[in-house]
Amino acid sequence: MSTSIKDDSGDVAILTLAVENVFRKLIRLLVGKISLKKLQEMVQVIFVEEAEAMLKQEKPGKNVPLSNLAVITGIDTRTLTSVKAKDSYLKPFHEVKRFLSEITPECSVLDVWESSDTYKDPKTGKPRGLPITGPKPSFESLIGDSNSTRGVTVKSFLQRLQVSNSVIVDKAANRVQMIDKRYTPFGSEAKTENAKIGMAAVGNLVDTIAHNLAAPAEDEKPFYQRGCWTNRLDMQDSEKLRGLINVFLKDTDDKARKILKPFEQDIASHDQVTAGVSMFYFEEKSRT
Repeated sequence: MSTSIKDDSGDVAILTLAVENVFRKLIRLLVGKISLKKLQEMVQVIFVEEAEAMLKQEKPGKNVPLSNLAVITGIDTRTLTSVKAKDSYLKPFHEVKRFLSEITPECSVLDVWESSDTYKDPKTGKPRGLPITGPKPSFESLIGDSNSTRGVTVKSFLQRLQVSNSVIVDKAANRVQMIDKRYTPFGSEAKTENAKIGMAAVGNLVDTIAHNLAAPAEDEKPFYQRGCWTNRLDMQDSEKLRGLINVFLKDTDDKARKILKPFEQDIASHDQVTAGVSMFYFEEKSRT
């Protein structure tokens, strides 16, 4: 007697493809803005937080056993204990100073330069100008004191910090001076604000997807979710299409704001929710 086992690899492949596409585009945006090490730390902590929250919803009022958490996360209990002990656990990452100061290797360099007595002027307490190379204190030794990554060079760090307008380099005098302790990953405040708005829209779309996936089981109506695009756009027509879509979206945005305005309460309270609609044009160029 033979038995057949349903092949679920198709569903797994669809999920894997979807996640890979989202992650690839997100990571493409984040390269140079956050290190892989810090991104991994963030993903690990958030994954455990969300897994624990899901298990608590299944059994309200009860503590979540580490063994159950290990099954759903695929992480051993020793690692889970370590993750839950982090100062960033159950706390927004943007409020964790240590995380922010180390979010990129460049940030780590500026943080040590600004905080370590070795690299501060003893009279002013401000970051001192440093020889680019040579014995401590130098920019070369600063890199070693602030980063554990091997294979990095003084030149590569100087280039990145110059682009962000964090330092002034005098190669002739073999000197480098910090002019701004802040490292701006997106290069300017305007780009940072655009990134903030865009990432909020991405997060809202994920909320819509999550609701619509759960809606049938919870006997709820799905949120409106549609998209339209073509895979056969001539690049010479893209500028004309952008213009037409921009006019359409501007008109639609004005109408949406008029619809939302009467529903917005004058005073904020904890029992309110965020609701709205996002509109944007997109193009994806072939990378082959």
